[in-house]
Amino acid sequence: MVHSADSYESFQAFLDGQQYTAEGIRRYEYIFGKTFVSTGGKQTTEEFVELLDLKTGSKVLDIGCGIGGSSFHMARLFKANVHGVDLSANMVSIANEYRLEMEDSVRENVTFEVSDITQKTFQPETFDVIYSRDSILHIQNKDELFTNCFKWLKPGGTLMISDYCRGDKDEHSHDFIQYVNDRGYFLLSVNEYGNLLQKVGFANVEADDKTGQFIDILKDELKRFKEGKKGFLQQFEEHDFDYIVSGWEAKLVRCAAGDQAWGLFTAKKPIL
Repeated sequence: MVHSADSYESFQAFLDGQQYTAEGIRRYEYIFGKTFVSTGGKQTTEEFVELLDLKTGSKVLDIGCGIGGSSFHMARLFKANVHGVDLSANMVSIANEYRLEMEDSVRENVTFEVSDITQKTFQPETFDVIYSRDSILHIQNKDELFTNCFKWLKPGGTLMISDYCRGDKDEHSHDFIQYVNDRGYFLLSVNEYGNLLQKVGFANVEADDKTGQFIDILKDELKRFKEGKKGFLQQFEEHDFDYIVSGWEAKLVRCAAGDQAWGLFTAKKPIL
């Protein structure tokens, strides 16, 4: 049974008790790949991180780091120093388990923290890159968060976010509205997202509607998942399989109806 976010004593309790239970995380990981819990898994991580121009020693803040996939990738391939923050204690616990399995060069350059990013403070001009995958959808006051991100970035630093968005239409379906409310999401359209980044001072803002790519990924993930049902059921139950299938099929319906969208956002902090 799915309980809405407002039925829990805190949003962290909702995440760890409903959407991101330890078992739920493992289900997502099965479809996305080991250490990944965001759309496209390793494939989109490699694609997006390649755009960041990371260098040895680059300091990266990974907001909503999940179970560490992107952080490990940036540390391994680019020797970046990555600090991951996530509100879900379950996510960070699993990320730290994986961190202990990593080679020294990765383990020493990655740290994880259970924390509410809306309550965090970092010294101004700390990071070269702030990166987030499909997690800021949980945050209502995006204006304040992006203002802080601007402050925390070094001049010339890069912000990169992929995130769930709402489609650019006046009226959304009842099912979509219910889905957003139950999950505790706060969604902007792709254009609204880009405009907000410009408003807080970012330059070279690119707000790319990636919904077409999202649909292709969902279809591919769903096909592979169904084909691998036998292996999945060796670790999970039939209701877990049905949960993933129904969830992916519902995303495809919402995207086809123009209710749900997926955006990729990049921006720079100007060098004054």
